Amino acid sequence: MAARTGASVGVAVTITVLGAFALGFFVTTMVFYGQAQRAKGDLAAADANYKQFVSPSQREHAVIRAILEEARSDGNKTVVEYLAGNRSELLGSITGDASTAMTQYRDQLQALPDIAEGSLLDLIKKKNNEIASLSIRLEESDAQRRAAQETAEYEANRVATIEAAFNQTAANMQANIDDYSARVIYLEEILAQIEGRYTDRIEETRAQAETETGSMQARLDITTRDNNLLKDQLARLKGQGKSDRLKPLNEAELVDGRIDQIINANKEVLLSIGRNQKAVLGMTFAVYDNATEIRVNPETNEYPAGKAVIEIIEVEDEFSRARIVASSQGNPIIRGNVIANAVYDPRKTYKFIVDGLFDVNGDGVANDYETEELEALIEHWGGKLEDQVVGDIDFVVLGEKPILPPPPGPGAPIVIMQEYVRLQREIQRYDDLLIRAEDASIPLLNANRLQTLIGDFPN
Repeated sequence: MAARTGASVGVAVTITVLGAFALGFFVTTMVFYGQAQRAKGDLAAADANYKQFVSPSQREHAVIRAILEEARSDGNKTVVEYLAGNRSELLGSITGDASTAMTQYRDQLQALPDIAEGSLLDLIKKKNNEIASLSIRLEESDAQRRAAQETAEYEANRVATIEAAFNQTAANMQANIDDYSARVIYLEEILAQIEGRYTDRIEETRAQAETETGSMQARLDITTRDNNLLKDQLARLKGQGKSDRLKPLNEAELVDGRIDQIINANKEVLLSIGRNQKAVLGMTFAVYDNATEIRVNPETNEYPAGKAVIEIIEVEDEFSRARIVASSQGNPIIRGNVIANAVYDPRKTYKFIVDGLFDVNGDGVANDYETEELEALIEHWGGKLEDQVVGDIDFVVLGEKPILPPPPGPGAPIVIMQEYVRLQREIQRYDDLLIRAEDASIPLLNANRLQTLIGDFPN
């Protein structure tokens, strides 16, 4: 009994020990299992976190391995540490700020001009080349600027020298002007004194002159009247009237050439005179059938008008070509007709005295200006003008006699009195020329005779 009891106790102890051991093993197993589960979870979390940085397929990529080798060689850094450092260094060198985000960097990169044409390095190289080119141009421009600056400095110095010389000259001139001004003021004072002394004397002299002029004018009027009476008496004694005082010319001497040929359907003619006979371009002639027609009409005491008027339009050595300006119907120009111009003579140079008033342009008004035109025409056609009646004068040409207005009163201005005296002298010269020409038997031509014998006054 005691043995069974001891065996039972032993069994019980054994079971108890085994139970405690089994319990301990179970607890240990559960502890290890819990740790294994936590380790598995941590491993799964670590693997998921690792995949955020690199996937399993990328781990074997050649680029990733190369980066890994570079990271290990650079202080045994991790790939992330190495890439993060390179990123900060790269963005810092590009943007100047290592904390710049890639999105900001991309925006800044897209804003750069010409970035689409190549890489950033290509753009940098291009800009470096442009900078180098601009640097060269800058150096050239700077050299030109220095040269221009030197030229400007030289010109500034030269201008300063000129300005200094000019200022000196101006100062000298101003001194001379001041001196002249002082002299002018002095002379003005002297002249004012002289003017004051002589003004009264001038007024007295003017009054005396007006009185003497009035007296002389009265005597001149009486003398002129007596002179006109004597001239009329002399004309009556000579048996000549006013209309026949102009003597005719020898018709044979008035013939200056002939019509050699009719051309251009009676519109132009060839003349027997040319440059060697002193023919002048623009000269006009009256055309007659023969020389005997050029004689004064006893009833009108004038020359008959020619049957045509011609004007020279081309001059050769021995002949001239002329256009027909005017012609008579039923009496055409034919070969052998004679031509006449009182100013022109192929054998000699006529000398003329021209006086009076002429109406050259045909407007019905005779005046001094058209007298000068007639004188210029005579000289152009070969005539020579004289002032006095001498032995070798060929013609005296008299226009209209100037008209003497009523004498001015004693109180008339000096200019009016001087003009009146001038007209008196012109009329006296006109009358003297007429008398002297008649006394010397010099042929006389009035405006009508001259116009007829030259064909017409050319306009």
